[in-house]
Amino acid sequence: MIRTFNFRIYSIIAAMVAVVTFASCEKDKTINSNISTVKELYYPEMGKYYKLQPATSAVVNFEWSAARAEDGSLVMYEVAFDTVGGDFRRPIYTVASNGNGVQNSLALSHKVLNSIASKANIQPSTSGSLQWTVIASKGLNEKRADSSRVIVIERPAGFTEIPANVFITGEATEGGTDLADAVAMKLGADGVFEIFTRLKDGAYSFVDRNSGTPVTYSIQGTRLQEGGEGRQAGEKIYRIRLDFANAAAEMIEITDAGVFASAYNKVIGKLSYTGNGTWSAQNVPITYFDFGSWKDDRFKFEFTIVDAGGTTSTIKYGSVNQVNSTPPDANTPAAYYQVVPVDNSQWDYTYKYATGSDGKSGNFILQLNAAEDYSYKLTVH
Repeated sequence: MIRTFNFRIYSIIAAMVAVVTFASCEKDKTINSNISTVKELYYPEMGKYYKLQPATSAVVNFEWSAARAEDGSLVMYEVAFDTVGGDFRRPIYTVASNGNGVQNSLALSHKVLNSIASKANIQPSTSGSLQWTVIASKGLNEKRADSSRVIVIERPAGFTEIPANVFITGEATEGGTDLADAVAMKLGADGVFEIFTRLKDGAYSFVDRNSGTPVTYSIQGTRLQEGGEGRQAGEKIYRIRLDFANAAAEMIEITDAGVFASAYNKVIGKLSYTGNGTWSAQNVPITYFDFGSWKDDRFKFEFTIVDAGGTTSTIKYGSVNQVNSTPPDANTPAAYYQVVPVDNSQWDYTYKYATGSDGKSGNFILQLNAAEDYSYKLTVH
């Protein structure tokens, strides 16, 4: 009984010693987060000018003096950007320094700087100023540098962020004002969005999505800009192209469309616009041109257009192949029927009628919308 009592006393004393020892250890582990500020900003110099080339690998190097931690441990750094006159309490952009934030230097790409300039409302093709400083930190302790500097940025033409999708919407458009019915534009290989569409009286704009709260764009002359809207007077059919990389826009009116027969060197059948970038024609007479020893069966498509200056001309759309030597049949791949812009030559980039079409009639459908590759369909009867 005495032994059990003594054991309990010893256990209590041991537990008390352990608690005191643990508390002492925890006190010894208290973090010292005291640091000095960054005293000097070395580079870029005040007012340094940069003409940005975001499509290249060019960078701007930032350097500053090191901050010091009282306990000799590492200090972390962020470079903060703000508009001129801002106090950096809510910077427009912050980025960790080189080495995941441990080095007192930063190599920042022109592409990222272009994005920061956009956040500061510096418009494409213009110059503006950005203010920068360095924030040193250890744990929860942050200290801004003793000073800040200004750099001058010249942005190139074009948007910082090119949308993945673009739609046209508004009372003047085929889809109307309901955003869900906005009509999709087609993204080309060169990054230019395009649509063939009819506009009527009213307003229209371009959006990067057909739901929620989209970013809106508009055409002003030959420039593409964020925000705003265009206005259409009268009903017309257009080919519209939006080049976000260069902030450029083109609208050409299409006044006529037809099937162009190479040997006749003229349109032999008119195409009527039916909506959603589609033209069609019924019962177009198909007559091969008789050269005596052989007959020619080549054709492509022609548009009559009017540019922004009022000049009328024609453009051709045709085959991806410069020469198609044989007529299509049941085994011809779908790529044969693909339609692309081609030159205005009389004979090149043409299609052939299917064998046995001479002397018959054809129903044409020319589809130029975002649903799939531009293509045509011909039914001979």
